[in-house]
Amino acid sequence: MMRAWVWLALGLQLGCGGGVDSRDLDGDGHPAGLDCDDANPARWRSVAGYVDTDGDGHGEQGRRVTCVGDATKGWAQTAGDCAPGDASRWRSMSGLYQDVDGDGATGAGPVTGCVGATLTGYREQPGTPDCDDEDATVSGPAQAWADTDGDGVGAGTAIMWCPGQGRTPPQGYVRTAGDCAPGDTRLWQQLPFMHRDQDGDGFAVAMEGTVCSGEQLPKGYDTVSGQEDCDDRNASRTVRVERWWDPDGDGYGDGAPVLRCVGPEEASPGETFRGGDCAPGDGTRWRPRTYASRDGDGDGRLSPATGEVCSGFWLPQGYSQEVRNEDCDDGNRALFRAWSVHTDADGDGVGSGAATSICGTAAVPTGYSPQATDCAPQDATTWRMLGFTRRDADGDTYTVAQTGELCAGSALPTGYATQPLSGEDCDDTSATVYRNVTAWADTDGDGVGAGASTLLCTNGQVPNPWSATGTDCDAQDATRWQDLSAAHADHDGDGFTAPIPARTFCTGTALPAPYFAKAVGNDCDDADTDRYRWTYLYRDQDADGVGATPRQMTCLGPAVLAGWSLYGDDVDDQDATEQRDEAAEEELSLILDL
Repeated sequence: MMRAWVWLALGLQLGCGGGVDSRDLDGDGHPAGLDCDDANPARWRSVAGYVDTDGDGHGEQGRRVTCVGDATKGWAQTAGDCAPGDASRWRSMSGLYQDVDGDGATGAGPVTGCVGATLTGYREQPGTPDCDDEDATVSGPAQAWADTDGDGVGAGTAIMWCPGQGRTPPQGYVRTAGDCAPGDTRLWQQLPFMHRDQDGDGFAVAMEGTVCSGEQLPKGYDTVSGQEDCDDRNASRTVRVERWWDPDGDGYGDGAPVLRCVGPEEASPGETFRGGDCAPGDGTRWRPRTYASRDGDGDGRLSPATGEVCSGFWLPQGYSQEVRNEDCDDGNRALFRAWSVHTDADGDGVGSGAATSICGTAAVPTGYSPQATDCAPQDATTWRMLGFTRRDADGDTYTVAQTGELCAGSALPTGYATQPLSGEDCDDTSATVYRNVTAWADTDGDGVGAGASTLLCTNGQVPNPWSATGTDCDAQDATRWQDLSAAHADHDGDGFTAPIPARTFCTGTALPAPYFAKAVGNDCDDADTDRYRWTYLYRDQDADGVGATPRQMTCLGPAVLAGWSLYGDDVDDQDATEQRDEAAEEELSLILDL
């Protein structure tokens, strides 16, 4: 930018009293004396403009543009854009009323707004006051009532609030009024009723009126008739019930009943609400009960028998309504349990042969068993058939699939199982081998095999001369066994590599010299150890340490070549005493001081 000002100043001076500088440093066809930026071929014409970020033809005040070309974009000759980032707005207009949501209702005004070709978001005349200018669906306020009990219906004096955008009334307020019980969340509306159950016994009397309710009438009120209550002031008295005379006081009466308005458990002296006493003079018995079992010998165990006996709340001891067959001999107190047993000759608790019926005590009769599954009736160590699915014939704990069944005791004998033990046996005739492994022939002994794989039955280890891997790229050379890829090389041995076409080598633990899998630096000449890096240099013809354009990409080593420099801002590369244009800098300083 400094150089552009220098040339502009020189151009002004030359225009006032001399020729135009004919140099054209950026090659854009405009002499330096007329070019406002002779270091940039895209800009050459001096203008008075402003940055126009949004492309609406109006620039930003304070952001000037002074040098452009024919293709330069993003500037305008006029300033004053009030919305530099919005191409639809650029001018300020006063006397407007804000209407952001476009619903015709406006906010407070008049205000000054930033607009474009239209007045979007504003109106020239005020509309009705808008309580929410962000929501076009609402403009005016609405009423809400205090809901102190949280039942969704309010009461009292209404307040005004602005709805819209999914907003609800203020905390504690609702849009529905008319709560008849503001302090009770269960009640909020008056509902009519035609029947009243004052004592809450479920029986009502006819009565009409209204009562403060919730969704439904409260308990005790109804619109349909139910059973008539004979006394609605006493919950225990509902309908007239029958009563019987009870001379023995057992709760069951005798004779004809009378009707009274009393509760189920309410009794007058000498009366009861149940009839049918089978023993009117005995307070411990009042109704006949049937039984399906009885205890004839008094041993506490019942046998099937049917009949009827006059009882109280329960059947007397020795009777039951259930059919119970607990006594196989109801005439002998010592015998009561029927056994279906089998002869147990070897005493292992499991019998065999046909069943025998015996009436005895609670214990299994001696020499018998309730089971008849003994597969070896004369051997007490075996008594049941057990199935197996695995066999270990050589005793190495590795099994093969084999299905069968044999007579056993509490468990299968050794050598039989229902699931694999240590694993699958590849040879169940030898305990020294039991596991199949995949192996490859390792002819050169480098630990890596090659060729087709072979399945070996072993003790789990791959034996010599075999290997567990088969990727040897040279099966006859023990020093080489794997393929490694190289994409870089250091042919001159200077420690820096250059890229090469990808190659694959059959090798040992590492790639052979001079090859590498990854780059080490970026050698620009891999045939010369003194050159290994690229850099830009400038020709230094006066050997003052500073060169001049044009620059040149050069392959070199640690030092810069003679006659060249890393720097390129020498104003006179033919004079070693001059590196800066002091006259131009002085003129620029004078111009800036004006």
